[in-house]
Amino acid sequence: MNNMFFLDEEKTKKCQVCERDIPESDKWCKYCGWVQHAVPSDPDTQYWDLNFVTLNKARQLYAAGKPVQPDFDDFLKCMQVYAELEFYCRGKHYGLLNMPNDTWDFYEWNVDIGCQTYGSIEEFAEKANIEGVLLKDLWNEVYDVGTAS
Repeated sequence: MNNMFFLDEEKTKKCQVCERDIPESDKWCKYCGWVQHAVPSDPDTQYWDLNFVTLNKARQLYAAGKPVQPDFDDFLKCMQVYAELEFYCRGKHYGLLNMPNDTWDFYEWNVDIGCQTYGSIEEFAEKANIEGVLLKDLWNEVYDVGTAS
């Protein structure tokens, strides 16, 4: 008798954004980067589970061939939920931290040259800069936005 082992093919599901097949056990889509979650009744609801954009916006970005990531306004909305976020820009790692005194510290990760401190998220939005260029004007160069690790 021939002892053959049959491996069950791993079950798949469709990614909520790009609709490609991904393993059922995966939360993260390797094709578009979307973190899978329970689909709400309103796909324009902001998510706070590492996607940082709404499901509808993610679908629109993907359909347009753009990365599924937050714009500057989405990033500011995320700061209402998370105390610290991080991102990369021009090959450097940056963070934004809401301090206990409700100021906002914007800094380059693991660099001890100080940070930019702002009295409100609105002031941060208007004045935060990287090497003299406003962050909001550099946002198209930002990537890998996430919660601080």
